[in-house]
Parts: sequence; structure tokens; C-alpha cells
Amino acid sequence: MNQLIGIMSSALDASALRQKSISNNIANVDTPNYKPTKVSFEELLQREVQSSFIGKRTNAKHIVIGSPSAAQVPTAKLERANTTFTNSGNGVDLDYEMAQLSQNTIWYQSLTYGLNEEFNLLKTSIRGRG
Repeated sequence: MNQLIGIMSSALDASALRQKSISNNIANVDTPNYKPTKVSFEELLQREVQSSFIGKRTNAKHIVIGSPSAAQVPTAKLERANTTFTNSGNGVDLDYEMAQLSQNTIWYQSLTYGLNEEFNLLKTSIRGRG
């Protein structure tokens, strides 16, 4: 369960960074030669979870290295796009950014709800039901 909370916490951080990136892109919609930024996290997480490295065990009692539970939780990365949509060199598509903003808002709310549920489960298990 601790791993799940770590992943959800990193996803919340990525969503907050994505919110800043999208807001910055929208604010610079009329800035000449502005290149929009994008946050990548889900792709990095998927790649890390699907990594197939497994350490060689010389004894059955050795701990397995490279199991999916031992995967590192990646941090979000900010990338700059090279697209240009206007003659001024600006690469911001306002409709796309607004759609991304709505999607990110729903994603953030879902993550906070899920994280609250995980903490409620922990709280219930600590208190006990009896």
C-alpha cells in the first residue's frame, strides 16, 4: 500500500506541474515565438512499470531483484514543443490547452479522492473495528 501512496503522490505532483505548464501556455497565447511546454509523467511511469530487468538469483532464498513492486516512481518532466501555429512563431493552440486544462482538473480531483480513500483505509486499520 505504501508503494501505491508513493505513486499517487508523484502523480499529484505531476498534475500540479501540468497545471502550471498549461496555465503558462494559455497566458502566453499571444507572445511571439513562444513555444508551449508539456509535462510527461504517465509515459515514464508506464515504461518503469513495464521494465523487464530481473536480477540473477544464485540461491532460492535470495531476494528477487527487479520485481514490479521494486520499480522506481519517476518524477514528471517538463518538455518544450517545437510546433508553430501562427506567423508570429507562437506554438500555442488555445483550444487544445483548454481541453488539457479540463482533463487535468478531473485527473487531479480523481487522484485526491483516491489518496483520501487510501488514508481512510489506513486510519480504519489503525483504529480497528471492534
